[in-house]
Amino acid sequence: MIQLGISAFYHDSAACIVKDGKVLAAAEEERFTEIKHDSSFPVNAIAYVLSEVGIEDINNINEVCWYEKPKVKKDRVLKTFNKHFFKTLKNRFIFLYNYYFNSPKNLLKRHFRYKGIIKYTDHHLSHAAFSYYLSPYKKAAILTVDGVGEWETITISKGVGADITKMYSIDFPNSLGMLYSTITAYLGFKPNEGEYKVMGLAPFGDPAKFFNKLSKIFDKRWDLEINQKYFTWEYSERVMFDLEFCMLLGIPPRLKEEPITQDHKDLAAALQKIYEREFEKLVYKAKELTDSPNICLGGGCAYNGVANVLAYKHFKSVFIPFAPSDAGSAIGACLVNDPLSGYSVDNSTPYLGNGYSYDEIKKILINYKDKVTAEYFDYDKLVVKTAEIINNQKIVAWFQGRMEFGARALGNRSILASPRDASMRDKLNKVIKKREGFRPFAPSVTVNQASKWFDLKQSVPYMNIVLQAKTNKFKAATHIDGSCRVQTVDKYQNKLYYNLLKELGKISGAEVVLNTSFNLKDQTITRTPEQAVERFLDSDIDHLVIDKLILTKK
Repeated sequence: MIQLGISAFYHDSAACIVKDGKVLAAAEEERFTEIKHDSSFPVNAIAYVLSEVGIEDINNINEVCWYEKPKVKKDRVLKTFNKHFFKTLKNRFIFLYNYYFNSPKNLLKRHFRYKGIIKYTDHHLSHAAFSYYLSPYKKAAILTVDGVGEWETITISKGVGADITKMYSIDFPNSLGMLYSTITAYLGFKPNEGEYKVMGLAPFGDPAKFFNKLSKIFDKRWDLEINQKYFTWEYSERVMFDLEFCMLLGIPPRLKEEPITQDHKDLAAALQKIYEREFEKLVYKAKELTDSPNICLGGGCAYNGVANVLAYKHFKSVFIPFAPSDAGSAIGACLVNDPLSGYSVDNSTPYLGNGYSYDEIKKILINYKDKVTAEYFDYDKLVVKTAEIINNQKIVAWFQGRMEFGARALGNRSILASPRDASMRDKLNKVIKKREGFRPFAPSVTVNQASKWFDLKQSVPYMNIVLQAKTNKFKAATHIDGSCRVQTVDKYQNKLYYNLLKELGKISGAEVVLNTSFNLKDQTITRTPEQAVERFLDSDIDHLVIDKLILTKK
């Protein structure tokens, strides 16, 4: 069974190839178009995954699996539009045009001449399947929280063996994901992208000023019911809040270029506190409904690592996959349609994107011979030399193996630096990333030493849970409140990166490195060797380590 999985049209469009339950290749469209969170039909990602597994004719696959049900989504959109008839005339026309003329069937036929089967899966089921089938559990609660699928914004399911059964749901417009994105927009950041900024800003604020005000939008204490007089979710995608919401908060929306004030920090803190309160209610309900010791988290809100740690208050073990947003749902849709295979196969690697051989990289570097010098090392010496460079407070771009799938750089497309000195965090934010100074970075640590330095209960290989550091040794990789989004690394999943951390440990005493994605301001994560070299040359990064070569600028 060969399946092509696709997600598109909301954010994080992606494609994958799954064979007999095993994910062979997966990539997000943004990595090819260099448009962050690209929502367009993933033509480039589809072409890549097909070529990666040697499929020249798309009609040689068995089926296409689509991550949601367009007809059900159409019913929801039109029903909500009908409540606001005159406000939605333009949007209604655009939506129906795309529904009939840019349907998955038409687009696949237009771009790839596909004539085969297309299977449509419930959006939240795609999320749940991706989380559960990639987990190590034979029984688990599955909590999915996002903006909106067809109708559902929150679902609780139970996974037993290969079966997933929905136990509870909340429907649009009652949405924690939409609420978080709305206040992200209110704070002057881009929805579906700037939520990370809000999470980073929250520890600088006091939630007390806005907490009670935000609490007033909830009509019921237990079941999530949001008063829609404050929001425009049912009829507008561009402006997400109403004048009533502005009056409730008592401060105007922040414009993108305006300075961030204490009010903005306090609002971010209150939003995070409100989200955590509601999230923990859902975790409790998941425990009550499933009576499982394990929980899987999915949906775009599963990137809220600060809230995710609350799941440990009710569950012994927590699993969050490497791409819980819509991108991962492309994989989930395939596994839903081949559940026995999906459940029985280990899909624990996030390294599913483009990879390049040493010979391919050498050919590319010929074009840069006047700009860089390249020194060759075998892998054993490469990690020793790179560890020495990092320990000497130099910044390294690290380009190895296949590209990660999902929002996190997990040691194959990363910028690495020493985590010890806080000035390194400031330099990375100001000079390399050219972004807000309050944005934190993440530490990578060997699974062997993780519990020595960080307060964790189990391995966290995908950077989706925020934990407290047990020490102040890693000031560049910990936030103002001592928290950090840890990545644990083992030798089986990423041997080269693991060995680098081991070498750092020999020199510094701690098998820890600051890890952030290999990209510059407003860029997507680096995909190709050409991008790697160009970005290295356009930045103050000291060295580029690409396969077995260490590059230095001339």
